[in-house]
Amino acid sequence: MRPRDAWAIGLGMLLLGWQTRVDALTAIPRTFAELVERADCVLIGTVMQVTTAVGAEGEKIYTYVTLADLDVLKGEVPDTSYVLRVRGGVVDTQAEVYPGLPQLEAGGRYILFVQGNFRDLFPVVGLAQGVFRVEWDPERQQEVVRTLQDQVQARTSGGTSPEQQLASFLSETSMTVEAFVQRIHEQLRLHPQEGPHGTSPGGPPSPGGTTP
Repeated sequence: MRPRDAWAIGLGMLLLGWQTRVDALTAIPRTFAELVERADCVLIGTVMQVTTAVGAEGEKIYTYVTLADLDVLKGEVPDTSYVLRVRGGVVDTQAEVYPGLPQLEAGGRYILFVQGNFRDLFPVVGLAQGVFRVEWDPERQQEVVRTLQDQVQARTSGGTSPEQQLASFLSETSMTVEAFVQRIHEQLRLHPQEGPHGTSPGGPPSPGGTTP
């Protein structure tokens, strides 16, 4: 075997050991009503810390996103901080990558529609559909909501499918946080719920919990 071929094979094996990659993830389009209804909890929080670790089984990698300065709009959070566990990350020379998963940045403030925390791969309803950024608008001197779904558009004007309804809602850029929160409260009044779907919002699933 020529040295060049051996080097190429060795590099390929190193890359395979370094990174596990899957196809890009896709999500079922959700209406705003579905985001609110399906969420175990809805909260506003600032990302204080992002850490990664290998799971107890020694194979899976998890990223732990710690949020503080919380404003809980639905559900219950028994602490002053909240930890969101996301599958994937990098630990030393081992990596687990899931293209399409939203990235929550340290220092960023977000509105999250959480579902299946410490159970699901990305515990937010509809992947990026259930993640919203909170930003300061210097012109309006107010906090506004930005969507991660900037490219979502209705396929036809005046459509009524769930995908088109959500696209119409998300097209309202620069909505104030106050107005956004009001919409969530209105939706909860229209469809009151008894509580989360058998999971503990800030930790592992409760014993005997069911999967929504």
